[in-house]
Amino acid sequence: MYNESRASDGQFITIDHWSLAKIVHDVLETFDNAIHIFSYGYEPNIHMVILECIKIIYTIKQTSLANPGPSIKRLLDNMKVKWCAYFTELPPIFVIAAILDPGVKLEGSTNLLTFYYQQ
Repeated sequence: MYNESRASDGQFITIDHWSLAKIVHDVLETFDNAIHIFSYGYEPNIHMVILECIKIIYTIKQTSLANPGPSIKRLLDNMKVKWCAYFTELPPIFVIAAILDPGVKLEGSTNLLTFYYQQ
């Protein structure tokens, strides 16, 4: 519909534009899901913070490796720098909460932290 209305201007939305929009959507969706976990106050969920941090850094890395184009690559690099400024060292309370989670325990927490710092 947009392309039909802008046909006289020659400003069309191309497949490349949609591809970039999909990449940005996927990355921001990961952040949105994490925000719901980080800020939900009616159920205990601190044990899930490490997993959400892993999802964010993994999404940034994988999207960056997929060669999304120079503008998106620059955006992802800036996101990673900002993320690492705040979450290079995870607060111990997140680790303790993950260890106390019966589904994760000590071994799972060790594996999660190893994977997080490898990313």
